Amino acid sequence: MSLKLRILGSGKEVGRAAIALEYKDRAVMLDYGVNFDDNDNPVMPMHFPPNKLDALVLSHVHLDHIGAAPLLYSSIAPRAFSTNLTRSLSRLMLEDFLKLSGYYLDFEINEVNSLISSLESVSHGSKVKVGEFEFEFYDSGHIPGSLSVKASTPEGNVLYTADINTIETKIVSGARLNNVEAETVVIESTYGNADHPKREDVEKRFIDTVKEVLSSDGTVLVPVFSVGRGQEVMAILEDNEISPVYVDGMVKSATDIMLENKEFLKDPSLLKKARENQIFLSGWQDRRTAWKKGGVIVSSSGMLKGGPSRYFLKKIHDNPRNAVILVSYQGRGTPGRELIEKGTFSEGGERIRARLEWMDFSSHAGRSNLLEILKNIKNIERIVLVHGEESVQKEFAKNIKEILGIEPMIPATGEVIEIRSP
Repeated sequence: MSLKLRILGSGKEVGRAAIALEYKDRAVMLDYGVNFDDNDNPVMPMHFPPNKLDALVLSHVHLDHIGAAPLLYSSIAPRAFSTNLTRSLSRLMLEDFLKLSGYYLDFEINEVNSLISSLESVSHGSKVKVGEFEFEFYDSGHIPGSLSVKASTPEGNVLYTADINTIETKIVSGARLNNVEAETVVIESTYGNADHPKREDVEKRFIDTVKEVLSSDGTVLVPVFSVGRGQEVMAILEDNEISPVYVDGMVKSATDIMLENKEFLKDPSLLKKARENQIFLSGWQDRRTAWKKGGVIVSSSGMLKGGPSRYFLKKIHDNPRNAVILVSYQGRGTPGRELIEKGTFSEGGERIRARLEWMDFSSHAGRSNLLEILKNIKNIERIVLVHGEESVQKEFAKNIKEILGIEPMIPATGEVIEIRSP
């Protein structure tokens, strides 16, 4: 019997994760996410017939992994699996996606509802059998509730790391895939050519900068991703007794959902304390008070593409006593990337006079940690690199070949990999 991997997205690109594992004319889908073009319009993964799907696995809640998933639920409803936290956050993220980009989407709220109602909750370490496929789930250490998954068939198995990180942060423990056995490993390669600085050094620099700005009666804006980075920044600020801290945007709702799913947090008490002590903003009057009064403002969106963070940037950008600290990946063509590269932002090309910093709080493993993950997986026969820019993947592939003696595959989106021929 043939066993195939069909790369429907994330081939030689960061994001748009969508991988189908096919066996006996049936398939399971590992994520089904979107990317965005230069005009911020969603770019869908390649089509796959939903009637051939036995199941969908959602590794975590970021849109580049779940954003297209409702398309698979327009006519039928395959079984679907995620952690309970991902399930709860998915509604929040997808409803917001519909609100912002609905004109460009080929699904509506009915498909979102069908997906959410189909999701069955799984936990780290659990196993599920669907038809000829068996799933085993692991903590990927990326954000709270994130998964890696091994999909097994009678003809072989595939470990899909999804987005993965091995370090401990304030809100998650790192992934532990030691001694997992897998013949084929599909691994992300976002930072396959670089290592991140030590997290404790980044946190110290962050807090030192915040204290310095606050001591001069300035305001600090920290644009964040709503899920993961926002809560991590809240926890770091709380752990260092920084106040006042204002929280705005979808970070608020996501934080409350996480606190209802405490089993996915490394230290629920720290985030709970942050929730109690920090000020959740509600409405424009609160926002005006926050930036005028001074303090730290933690707000989505992380790339300054939308959300209250854009409003705050306009209000504080021209005062040198203030600071903007970017703590998230800044995609090409985004206002955040423009800010870093040119010192301007898209509202008329205004130049920022506030202090501008970018700090590496990445939730993706760097090169050394990715190599360590691969070294600790048993019986690997093939390695497939996804979710990375091609130049990065080629460099990472050389390192893998030198250390493990395996020549990784770097498939393009649309490519099919034969794992077992008929």
